[in-house]
Amino acid sequence: MTVFRVQSHNGDIYSPATPRRDVMGLLAKHIERHPSSPRISIQLPAHHRFTPFALQPQDNNTLVIDFRWLGYAAGLRALPDFATPYEKAGLEAKGLADLINGLRKIAPDSPVDVVAHRLGARVALMAVHRARSKMWRRLLLSNAFEYSARTLAALDCPMGRHLDCHNLIMKNNNITAFFFDRLGPKPGPADRAICFGYKFAHANWSEVPDNSQAATDLMLDMGANTFAFNTPAPNRVFQYLQGQGLMQQ
Repeated sequence: MTVFRVQSHNGDIYSPATPRRDVMGLLAKHIERHPSSPRISIQLPAHHRFTPFALQPQDNNTLVIDFRWLGYAAGLRALPDFATPYEKAGLEAKGLADLINGLRKIAPDSPVDVVAHRLGARVALMAVHRARSKMWRRLLLSNAFEYSARTLAALDCPMGRHLDCHNLIMKNNNITAFFFDRLGPKPGPADRAICFGYKFAHANWSEVPDNSQAATDLMLDMGANTFAFNTPAPNRVFQYLQGQGLMQQ
């Protein structure tokens, strides 16, 4: 397994280690080191300090692309107003789509999986509209901070109909997800964050609880390691919201 880090800033991608060099040229050299066309796992962690999800994929012939865009830090500064990081996630979708489209030229025989967490899920779903490479085969969303209406638009475009999509849904007792669902920039008042479930049936969309064995199996199968899905113990804010009937037990 090798890991290659890509940084995206307003949709422009570069290698943070050597920002003046062509990122796709550098990536091509990493791919050439593999004995055969590697499987590519593009991973969008929630936190800019996280290590990639993949520590040791089941398939050793895997190239992990660690895609960073600093969305988590922007989100913390913006709470409880999610509009700024949400908008930024939409901008970074161009960088992810350009990366996937570029892989079609330098690694035409490599299948691509994308694993995305929180606002990274918005990056991934908005990239679906721009991606043109059918090397991108699977998408795994975890604790996804995107709304049903925009997800529907992504799934109904040509690339969206091609993808095999999996959504790891969570319980209602996550504070950040609760605020995103209630206070985020929804397309309409009745819309809901897909981290709590997506309501429009699609043959290529499946959902499993994020703390289930099926979720663990999906993570491993897509070149990623499992990470902590456990919900923190209720704090006073959570207990107050429960007392007001705003969150479920």
